[in-house]
Formats: sequence, structure tokens, C-alpha cells
Amino acid sequence: MKNFINSDSAVSESISFVLTLGIVIISSALVYFAGAPMLDKSEKNTHFQEMENSFSFLAENIDKVGSDRAPIRTTELKIKGGSMTIAHDSTITVGDFTYELGSVEYIYEGKTIAYEDGGIWTKYPDGAVVMVSRPSFSTGNVTTIPALELVGDYWVSGEGIVRINAKTLSSSLYSIDADNGSVSVVINSSYYKGWAEYLNDIGAKNVTTDDASTTVSSNFTTDVVNVDNNQIITQILEG
Repeated sequence: MKNFINSDSAVSESISFVLTLGIVIISSALVYFAGAPMLDKSEKNTHFQEMENSFSFLAENIDKVGSDRAPIRTTELKIKGGSMTIAHDSTITVGDFTYELGSVEYIYEGKTIAYEDGGIWTKYPDGAVVMVSRPSFSTGNVTTIPALELVGDYWVSGEGIVRINAKTLSSSLYSIDADNGSVSVVINSSYYKGWAEYLNDIGAKNVTTDDASTTVSSNFTTDVVNVDNNQIITQILEG
């Protein structure tokens, strides 16, 4: 009888251990499968924020080539998926004269961060645009507006290091006289909503946007506008 009781006790302890172990395993699995997507999303958000910061160095280097006439600048960025490309779908029209722009874009998880004409912009899947870094228009009786045209067709995707080379192709300065103390400025860009915010910030008048044409229109109260037009050879290379 004593042996029988001991045997029942041993079986009960074994069952209790198996049940406890099963609960631990199931709980761990639930935590993993519930937490893994959140962790993955957090890592992706962190990478995109890192790229926003890295684009500040890219903007600085391209601006040095465009505004400071530096001969060549190279920026290294590390991407973890997505694609990096040069887009040619933006222009700026000052008075009656239109200048090509262009942008360096990093597209990742439905979001885009872009450098365009001195500014850095983030565009979200719902179409909202946030200005990350301001362009460098100079306003007053004499207004100076950069028009940085990025020349080149490159596209890189996947993971790894990418190098972006920027080199001056040409530089010209154009002066546009005001008409009754005002000069119109119209920007056609995927980031026109961000440009509208910037134009309002610097005191441009009659700032309006057109969603159909992705443009923002404005007027500058000034005597003359100098357009600092630069063509910049831009390359996106792997490794």
C-alpha cells in the first residue's frame, strides 16, 4: 500500500511538471508571436529615422557643390531594404522662367524621404508631407532662390552601403525683375504640401496649393529675384 501511494504521488508530480512546462511554452510562444511584429515595426521606424538624419549629411554635401561650388562630394548611407533613386519630376517657375529640379529619394515601407532643392521632406502613405530640413531661400528687396537640378538616372535597392556622388556640371545666375513689386514662384513637386508650409514660413504671399497638379503657387514682394541655377551630376552607387 505504501508503494502504491508513493507511485500516485510521483505521477501527480510528473503531470504537474508537464502542465507547468506546457503553460510556460505556450506563454512564451504567445509573447513571441504577439511581440515580434511590434519589434519589427519598431526596428523599421528606427531605421527610417536614422535615414532622415543621414539625409542631413547628404543635403549638406549637395548644397556645398551647388552653393559653395565644391568640386565633388560623396555621401555614404546604409539602407536596410527599400530603394534609393533619383527622380526627375519637379520644377520651379520664377516669373516666366522654369527650371528643372530633381530629388534624391529613399522609399521604405510606404514612406519616402527626399532631398529636393536644399530641403529634406518626408512623405507618408496618406499623402502628408513633413519638412525635415528647410531650403535656403533668401528674401528681401533682393531675393535669392536656388534651383538645383540633379542630373543622372540611378536606382539601387536591397540592403547595404550606397554612395551618392555629387559633382558640378554647370552654374548660372539669372536676375528676374519684379512686376509692380512682386514676382510669382510656382513649385511643381511631389512634396508641394511641404513647400507650401515653407513658403508661408518665409513670408511669401498668396500661397495656394493644387492637388491635381501637385503644385504650390506664391508671390514674393521684392524688387528682383536672383535664381542661382546649378546642374549637379548625381550618382547613386552600391558599395
